[in-house]
Amino acid sequence: MKLINLKQFRKERGLTQKQFGASMQLSQSTVSCLENGLQEATSHLLERVAKVFMVDNIDDYVYERRTFLDPESILMTREEKMACVFVGDWNEMSPIDIIEGFSIICRVGTISIGTDGTLLIDRNNGIGYKLSHYIICPDKFEKPNLLLTLTSKQWFDDEMYEDFKRAYFIGCKIAGIYPMKQLKRAEPT
Repeated sequence: MKLINLKQFRKERGLTQKQFGASMQLSQSTVSCLENGLQEATSHLLERVAKVFMVDNIDDYVYERRTFLDPESILMTREEKMACVFVGDWNEMSPIDIIEGFSIICRVGTISIGTDGTLLIDRNNGIGYKLSHYIICPDKFEKPNLLLTLTSKQWFDDEMYEDFKRAYFIGCKIAGIYPMKQLKRAEPT
């Protein structure tokens, strides 16, 4: 749905909600709903705004969102909003699992990523017995031979290859290591 950043539009023209509403023949409550993202800005309304205020770039004030804002959150005081803050420390990632002593913070396919960026590749492929994980620590990320070996078709199918690339990128970001460029072998001529 299309919404309009009416507050910015009004402020740039030095208008109050009441003045804007009078110019557009809209009630102040309608203007308030438009401004607070509680009412969609129809094409007809946008055309009228552009015509009344002689604006060529009305699309600069238009944005899209899938849902309306929650009206209850708009009416909350600052103190009430502060009381709704999530508990816990957002500076620390809470593990979703522990695998072989590593605290896991997320998974990309069959690859788990540890809090320090370590990648744990699940080698179990339904063969009936438990294999261990293949563990790649961040200090090995910068070794091209490791990546050349791991990214060959001997290790991964296409889907797992893409999962590995995503997990590797996330692991590098967590570990503070610059990811290597994608490696390509020269094709024989």
